[in-house]
Amino acid sequence: MRRLLVTLMPVAAALAVSAPAPAWAPAPFEGAWMSCETYREAEICSYKLLVQRGRRVCGVQRYFATSAYYEQRFVGTVTGNAARIEKICGDPGSETDTYCTGRAPRDAAKIGWGASDDKLFQCRGRLFVGAGDTAASCKGVKPGMGMPRVRTLGAQGPAPDDHAWLAACAAGRE
Repeated sequence: MRRLLVTLMPVAAALAVSAPAPAWAPAPFEGAWMSCETYREAEICSYKLLVQRGRRVCGVQRYFATSAYYEQRFVGTVTGNAARIEKICGDPGSETDTYCTGRAPRDAAKIGWGASDDKLFQCRGRLFVGAGDTAASCKGVKPGMGMPRVRTLGAQGPAPDDHAWLAACAAGRE
């Protein structure tokens, strides 16, 4: 028995060393999400561009409402299948009332970060936004709902300073 163990030990050690490393787990919220529609014969697109590092998610978004575009930046934390948005800033609208530092007009009342109770979750390859403690569930989700993941935002994408902010935010320097 001892001879068998002595013989098998080098083989077992070689197998352990040559075993493949565990696969890299992708960050589920990382990427670009966009939906477009036609409004008064013009293409109107809304998007979210997200960077995820571990449980931290940083994003920039643009949406169209009341005949205008609104752009924001946000920071959140991923838990399970949802990303809870903790703070947000940008063009005041339905998402925030606080301008981002460096982007506010001189007479702005609120500058910096505002609180958010929104959360992001995914169903069937699409991104959804929920509020508060609503469960991140795919129940009731129908085809075509949500924002699909896209390879690129093309000409619809954010300004270069937003890309720089995303990189800084992902490193913890928002």
